[in-house]
Amino acid sequence: MLNENRAKQRNSLIIFVIVVLVSGWLGVWVHSILPEQPEGNSLGMLLWLVLPFLTAILIRVFNRDWKDMGIKPNFRGNIKWYLVSFAIYPLITIITVGLALLFGGIKLSHIEMSAFLSLVAISAGGNFIKNIFEEFTWRGYLTPKLMELKMNDWLIYLISGLVWALWHAAYYMVFLPNEYFGSLSRMEMLLTGCVLMVCWTVMYVEIYRLTKSVWPCVLMHAIEDAFPTVLVATSGIITFLNNVDVWLNPISGVMATVLFLGIGLLLRSIRIKKQANIKDFSNQPFTI
Repeated sequence: MLNENRAKQRNSLIIFVIVVLVSGWLGVWVHSILPEQPEGNSLGMLLWLVLPFLTAILIRVFNRDWKDMGIKPNFRGNIKWYLVSFAIYPLITIITVGLALLFGGIKLSHIEMSAFLSLVAISAGGNFIKNIFEEFTWRGYLTPKLMELKMNDWLIYLISGLVWALWHAAYYMVFLPNEYFGSLSRMEMLLTGCVLMVCWTVMYVEIYRLTKSVWPCVLMHAIEDAFPTVLVATSGIITFLNNVDVWLNPISGVMATVLFLGIGLLLRSIRIKKQANIKDFSNQPFTI
């Protein structure tokens, strides 16, 4: 029975990964046969976004398996991790942009602080909804199912990070408008995304494991899509000069990526220590 359950888990996971990797290209096909779709909001992009989530839900329905979905917010004892999730991307943005300013590597466009904060708030709200679909797919299904198969941490990070990144292939290669590609080609952005998302995955997986909830991951992802992305990519407030973008971009720069990975590994060490303390406490003899 144990082997049958393990085989069922493995087969379900394989089906899920296949659907994930195909979903974007199905979206591209839908996009190509439906003319005059709004850029950035086509039915093909909607299919790409929701199909992995719907597949995860259908697999859970079929297997009657709703454990470890992380749907409860689990606020009790975890408020500090929600604050960490909220703070990570703004903190790394302040560090990297501050260094770029120090070295004269960026050009700033004037914008009222109230206008910038309004842009961030609007973006965060919209992306919070969007990232419910993403995070309940990657952290609400893929991560716990890899854990069920008793994979070690490094394989969990690598597999979930690569699946997450390769799901973006159709987005980078087709859906994303040309203005997003300056110094990098579409293929280069996809390869960079693979490295970046594997490094990011450590943070997301560990926040999920520390809280046993997906909601801090939804929050963290929404802040990433709002704060540094609005500051650097969509508003044009910051323009990087020369090769500074490669090193100090707060989203994809080398320094930011190393810091994100370091934060993830720190969270991992905290989680391991926490688990060891719980195990030691449970093994203590009961005395009156």
